[in-house]
Amino acid sequence: MDSTTSSETNLMIITKKAKFKLFCKTYWRTMVVLIAPIILLPVIFIRRNNAYKSFYVFLLMIVYWTLDVLHPCVLAIMPIGISCVMSGVGKSFISEMYIRNDLLDCIGVMMIIIAIENCMVHRRIAIKVLLVFGCSHYRLSFLLFFTCMFLSMWISNILACGLMMPVVKAILLELEKMGILELYQTIGKATQKSNRHEQNMARPSNFTIFYFLGLAYSSSIGDMATMMGSQTNQIFKIYCETIFPLGPKIEFPHFMLLNLPGMLVMETLLYMWMNFIFLGMFRGRSDVEVGLTEEEALYIDTLLATHYRQLGKLKFHEIAVSTIAILTAVLQATISTAHIDQTTNGSPEFHKHFRLSSPCALCVVLLFITPVNLDFLRYFKTQSDENTEPLPISQTKSCLNWNLVRRNIHWSIPLIIAGSSTLFESLRDSDMILEFEKFLLIFEGWPASALVFVVVLFCKTLTEFASNFCVVYALLPSIAKVSVLCDVNPHYLMMASTLASCLPFHLVTGAPVNAMVSAYVNIPPWTMMYAGFGPSIIAVVVVWFTVAVWSTAIWTDITLNPEWAHANIFRLLRKQN
Repeated sequence: MDSTTSSETNLMIITKKAKFKLFCKTYWRTMVVLIAPIILLPVIFIRRNNAYKSFYVFLLMIVYWTLDVLHPCVLAIMPIGISCVMSGVGKSFISEMYIRNDLLDCIGVMMIIIAIENCMVHRRIAIKVLLVFGCSHYRLSFLLFFTCMFLSMWISNILACGLMMPVVKAILLELEKMGILELYQTIGKATQKSNRHEQNMARPSNFTIFYFLGLAYSSSIGDMATMMGSQTNQIFKIYCETIFPLGPKIEFPHFMLLNLPGMLVMETLLYMWMNFIFLGMFRGRSDVEVGLTEEEALYIDTLLATHYRQLGKLKFHEIAVSTIAILTAVLQATISTAHIDQTTNGSPEFHKHFRLSSPCALCVVLLFITPVNLDFLRYFKTQSDENTEPLPISQTKSCLNWNLVRRNIHWSIPLIIAGSSTLFESLRDSDMILEFEKFLLIFEGWPASALVFVVVLFCKTLTEFASNFCVVYALLPSIAKVSVLCDVNPHYLMMASTLASCLPFHLVTGAPVNAMVSAYVNIPPWTMMYAGFGPSIIAVVVVWFTVAVWSTAIWTDITLNPEWAHANIFRLLRKQN
């Protein structure tokens, strides 16, 4: 009798309302995947053409990426499948997306990262940095963020961030060994199973997220300062000189003088923001405000010095990989990076051909053929009583091999890059960009400075969901048309569009560096979205001030409507017809 009573009391009657709430809480991501296409379906019927079909796919992917409903790899290939079914893109277009410059550059950089980690030179650099600069997070983050920013001024932000990533990870591992921080969260939180991604992944600690997001954001900020390190700035220069052949040339010194102050201001504010939200800077109870005592600092210095001595002298393996990595950066900084060929059919459509990925491809080949030691030289030495070293009976291993690449490369990154590129360039091919032109022309009567703010906000939003290179490549001709129709200096709005497109901070789709750091240490998507709010607000304000105010000190006539703006390639083409 008692057992029956107890079993009855243990039974809990769940109402239909409670079951429905539990179902929604458990399967809300699946519900979003199924319901979002139905809710957005009216977009297709706004006009019966491919433009709004592509825009429908774009809006759908915005919902999916923002809510993180599926694994990034699945989301990356989804726009290709949907666009093909809806006749949005063709086979040749898809193949072009997967053999593009930034994708090949990213794959090459990831292979260089694997080679660096394999030779352990990054650990030597990390210990030396800690010995020289100490273990203060404020000092280390300042050094690493500003170093990454400086590198990305002269080389691509993909390579700059890629070279810094293994060094930062090695620094964090050394700090973890000394008990100063944890690279990943404790066992209970780190090994929790992810039902939506169906795999166990260690969750990074706030310190890890702080450093790696800082690297990605810093590389994007440094990317905007010069022509050499930025594809978007190169596209801006080429479009200005091609669309407006009578206009003034965009010169490197003036362009750098325009962007350098804003870049430094943004990087400083980024440093303060990241330290504020992750380390508690300027708060009453900072996570790192309690410094080390003299005895602890002395002990850590002694421990680090011991670790450094245990590494021994530089090995040939480390020298070879370091030399090839430096060679990659030097070649990328010095090689001619871009040119555009015009089509001959009387159409203002431009084709790009960037050679920025060539140095990475060349140096990856060198890593595959360079041996890890010089044992093969024994075959060329004269045998004697003093020289008794045995000859090697097998081929010396190379600095990089395919097994290393296969085990360690993150294949989700190239999929994300190609998927985001496909997503936006399909809008261009379907003429949805013309609808964006009509939207911007709504603000035709506004003052030039207000129009700059609208363009900055518009391009900054779009570049979060597509590769910044694609946004600039597709939008700049339309921005040039809007400038002419609004009687505004084309350089004024085109510069605002270019600089705003350099700075995506919220999603992995916005820039390859965001995808790289996210995959490298498993940064949760929601954390990146949250951390990017501060840098985004800073970017919008600083870019607006740079274009609307500071540019008038560099080019005094930039606020005037010049005569050369009316001799543009679009008007010339209409006359020919």
